[in-house]
This record gives sequence, C-alpha cells and structure tokens, in this order.
Amino acid sequence: MIKRIFKPLDKVYTGNIFERLEGLESLLSECKGASILDIGCAEGLISYEFARHGAALIHGFEIDPRRVDFAKLLFQEVPIKSEFRAANMAISFKKFERQFSDLLMDKYDTVLYLGVYHHIINQASKETVDEFISALLDKTIKFFAVRTNRINEFESIILAKGFQVDSEREATNTLGKLKIFKRVA
Repeated sequence: MIKRIFKPLDKVYTGNIFERLEGLESLLSECKGASILDIGCAEGLISYEFARHGAALIHGFEIDPRRVDFAKLLFQEVPIKSEFRAANMAISFKKFERQFSDLLMDKYDTVLYLGVYHHIINQASKETVDEFISALLDKTIKFFAVRTNRINEFESIILAKGFQVDSEREATNTLGKLKIFKRVA
C-alpha cells in the first residue's frame, strides 16, 4: 500500500501548496473548533492546515483513491476527528448523500470547494452541478470557499442562499480566482 500511495501522483492541479493556501488565511484564523467539509480535498494538504490551525473535525472527498490514501496517511497522527473518502462529485447530491449517509453531517462550519468546479462541470450537467453546490450551501453554517475562474457561472446561487463575499484573491498564472463567502442570512 505504501508504494501505491507514494508512487508519483499524476499532477491534476496547478500551483504548489503554498500558492494554494494564499487567500485562505482568514478562514484558517477562524477555524478553531470548527467542522470542515473539503470537497475535492486532493492529498489533504489544505485540510491538514485547517487541522493545524485548530479545526475539530474534517471530512474530505476526492475522486482519486490514491490521493485519499495519502490524506488518510497524512492524518494518521493528527489528533482530530477526520475521515477521507473516494467519491465522484459529478452526481446528484441526493445520490452522494445516500452513498455517504454514514459520514456526512447535517451542517459544517466551513465548506471548501477549491479547484473542483472546472473539473466537475465537464462531467455532469449544469443542473446537476448547480444542485450539488446548492446542497453544499445548505450544509454551510459560516463560510463557503471557492477557487475557480468560472465563479461567474454559479455565484448567483451562492448569493441567493444568504451569503456575501467576505474576501477574494484574483487568479494567478497557476490558480483560479478565490472567493470566500460568509453566511449573512
């Protein structure tokens, strides 16, 4: 298993971990005791930073089982409740929720949706993806973080669900635009 986890992972995202953390500082500073849902968690490195900053619980989902194995290995000695699962997120949320009913909570303080949209929108209908995002927003208590250059395709859903832009970071040469939304209603 170790060889399978540590064999070189195909690079499917851009930017290094330090670039990927830029702009998330406000969330990290407010995550003490928080529950985090990380949709598209990759190897769990961003989740790990939330754990390091005091998050109490992290649930992560990633389509690549090798990355999930890496995240599980990374969190073996992290003293918080965490679980990472391989999952296809290009499905209806009802199906996703049924599949993971043993793990998913009704609400999470923060939901991370970083670098996911532009992958999923090419695998499922816009209606399915929008419904998935809407359901994630219903599970979000405080913050919903998105990184994609296609935010304009679904930002209206976020705003209609009672969120406003809390902070944002422009796209770079390697990463999409980051927007952090805070629930206000």
